[in-house]
Amino acid sequence: MKDKCYSFKLDYYNGHELKDGSYPVILVVRKDNKRKTINLSISAMIFDNGEDRWTVDEESKRKVWNPKVKTQWNFDFQRYEIDKRRKDLHPDKEKLNTWLDELSGRCDKVIEEFQRNKIDWTLSQFEQALLNKSKKSGIEAYFIKHIDLLNRSGRIGNKLCYEQTLTLLKKYDKNFESRLFSEIDLKYVEKFSQFLDERGCVGNTKKYYIKTLRAILNKAIKEKECSAVNYPFGKDGYSIAALAQETKKRYLPGEYLERLKTTKLDNPKLEWARNIFLFSYYCQGMSIVDLANLTKQDIVIGEKGRYIEYRRQKTEGKNTRFIRIKITDNIQSLLDWAKNSNLLLADYLMPVVNRLPKDQPIVKKTNKLSKNKPEYILTPEHQLYQHIKDRYKRYNKTLKDLGDELKFEGVRLSSYMSRHSYAMRLKNSGISEDIISEALGHKDLLTTKVYLDSFQNDEVDKANEML
Repeated sequence: MKDKCYSFKLDYYNGHELKDGSYPVILVVRKDNKRKTINLSISAMIFDNGEDRWTVDEESKRKVWNPKVKTQWNFDFQRYEIDKRRKDLHPDKEKLNTWLDELSGRCDKVIEEFQRNKIDWTLSQFEQALLNKSKKSGIEAYFIKHIDLLNRSGRIGNKLCYEQTLTLLKKYDKNFESRLFSEIDLKYVEKFSQFLDERGCVGNTKKYYIKTLRAILNKAIKEKECSAVNYPFGKDGYSIAALAQETKKRYLPGEYLERLKTTKLDNPKLEWARNIFLFSYYCQGMSIVDLANLTKQDIVIGEKGRYIEYRRQKTEGKNTRFIRIKITDNIQSLLDWAKNSNLLLADYLMPVVNRLPKDQPIVKKTNKLSKNKPEYILTPEHQLYQHIKDRYKRYNKTLKDLGDELKFEGVRLSSYMSRHSYAMRLKNSGISEDIISEALGHKDLLTTKVYLDSFQNDEVDKANEML
């Protein structure tokens, strides 16, 4: 590969380290003593343990990589390390190496075409031609690149969504590794939908996976990685909207809500769950994930007092605005409880996170029963996400116990009820739907209309009572 005008490099320089501690893998193109780097949206870890990364080879007197410094990247072969004896390698090393091989082949074709047409090409022309050539690349490699990007940006929930969808696509299609974007047409999506039916997936679950597939296609088209000619969605295409199922939105009646606020509780766990629920309710139905991540830095001073200001993690990265919540007496009382009656870690405002992630990545096995399954690395972001997810499950279990303790008949108390109860209280108070939409942090008013229409219609109840 030395005689080629391009190479794959690990960008290991100080200051280039990514959020998860890894370093970018880049494509470096050289011509006429100039160079251009192309970000490939993939990365590799370096485990230096305080060692100098470079040393001098005694025979050649050349500067070489220190063998004591372990890395997931093989500098000689310009590919991911695949030594089976090591347990700290990249979990998708084989797939990413295959993708790099394909990319290398596309680079060769671009240069051959320039030479055949006697074009004295520039670095920018090479990049543009390569992007056009990539229209023939495989969809799995693009999936993996996007998943790695989400991982490095700390968007763990979205990362898992794409991982789960990719896993199901590979179960449905044994040849998915070699599929091109052009092969993902309407017929393909319809058969994938049938596959999900056979697995027992109902409407909203199918919608979850197929929307993810649509999102990856939309992203690839926008980035000119594939053509829109065989796009399976849109007008006369596969209808994702038809998959939507109405889910029951349950809220606490006023009597139950007052009982929740005022009943004396002797059990600390039930008291903890009640206060978290009420904090969510007073904070405009804030989700447990957003609540758990609130820190002192999210409190700002406004003209009319102090506010909690945050972005919903569910929609973060989609041009979402900040939600500002005025700190009322009820909210301040719960903040005081959190500070004075709990051990708060770091700068967290509420006692949800009770274990901080380790600074260094943790190596985990994907399946203890299979020795052939690769190991994966839990970054600090992964660790925090999993911890909050575990706390969320415990919170819902304790809420159920709280509902039983308060004798809520016909109601299974859950975390979503704080949001539903808040929305219903605003609706019954005559607040306009556009204000409710803003308070809930919905992206558009249509979402709010669907949300509110799913609640029980009080006017129908009153009419029935007159029969």
